[in-house]
Amino acid sequence: MKRIGIIGATGSIGIQTIEVIRKFKNLYKIEFLVSYSNYEKLFEIAKEFNVKKVGFINENLDIKSEEFKIYKGKDEILELIENIDLLFVSTTGTFSIFPVLKAIKNNINIALANKEVLVSFGKIVKNHLKNSNSIIIPVDSEHSAIFQLINPYKEEFERIILTASGGPFLNLTIEEMENVSVEDALKHPTWKMGKKITIDSATLFNKALEIIEAYYLFDTKNIDVVIHPQSIIHSFVQLKDGSLLAHLGFPDMRIPIAYALSYPQRLEKPSTITHPYDFEKLTFLKPDFEKFPSLKIAYFCLEKLSYYPTIMNASNEIAVYSFLEGKIKFRDIFKVVEETLNRIQKEDIKDETLEDLLYVDNLSRTIANSIVSEIQRNCK
Repeated sequence: MKRIGIIGATGSIGIQTIEVIRKFKNLYKIEFLVSYSNYEKLFEIAKEFNVKKVGFINENLDIKSEEFKIYKGKDEILELIENIDLLFVSTTGTFSIFPVLKAIKNNINIALANKEVLVSFGKIVKNHLKNSNSIIIPVDSEHSAIFQLINPYKEEFERIILTASGGPFLNLTIEEMENVSVEDALKHPTWKMGKKITIDSATLFNKALEIIEAYYLFDTKNIDVVIHPQSIIHSFVQLKDGSLLAHLGFPDMRIPIAYALSYPQRLEKPSTITHPYDFEKLTFLKPDFEKFPSLKIAYFCLEKLSYYPTIMNASNEIAVYSFLEGKIKFRDIFKVVEETLNRIQKEDIKDETLEDLLYVDNLSRTIANSIVSEIQRNCK
């Protein structure tokens, strides 16, 4: 049995991971489960799978149990990451860099469903991987597709093409997007996801983050984006002879989750069986960089690298939650990220260590919050 630890077990991806494991209980042993603070759901899952070790990222959580051994906060959770075969990371936020680096140190493979780890700290992660037997198995549907397509052709591919649904506002004009509501932005046409990533899909910042992830995962800057509203093709890989390889499947996160859990094998039919006649129409569009300036920002950060992706990620997170809380309008999300990038000067900061990038992350959030406050004052 493959021994697994799950960080982010009660979130959207975590719950779907549990669904897959439930279908293949004979193949997996869950050694520990970690949530931010949802102890009721975590205890329920732990009881079902006879898991005795549970952790909570929120170290101030006042919870006790005679049934489980409880680990709270970063230092205690890091104690859990040993004697397992796979660490499944599905939290959002920068906390996940710490368990990921601990897993790399202990030569544990990582199923990664967290964007911040590579976007904000990709340079650090890559440096640590050089001295480890760990591998990162991406769980995002796009990167999972590329991972599967590219493996036989690592020396023969020329370009990666990420697909994007275009989100709920694909057919709106820039003017029509100005006053869209939070409720409208959360109506994703094809995927069921958490609020943060659903808003990122509406702005295409999810694709902006995935561009940076793809660079760190596959060591290329030759990355394009195509709008594919049906979300059936999850990515393309172009080979040096001009051939395009595509990965197709219904938009169901349980498929890439199952692949990450079972790699290098595959599980038998973890989700909907597909046939070409099930796909009525596949269409592809060029992305509009004026309507979605997130992509321009992404390519700027891809060219600069250093701490620029860290700034993009942190300021976008602040902007998204500010929009969800009604503090700013939808298109203000782009303004917050662009202005945060403009205000941070290269000579003020470094990017050599994890501490450097954590400082950049914190600084970016502080500046982004101040920009949100400025936008609010200007709207009064």
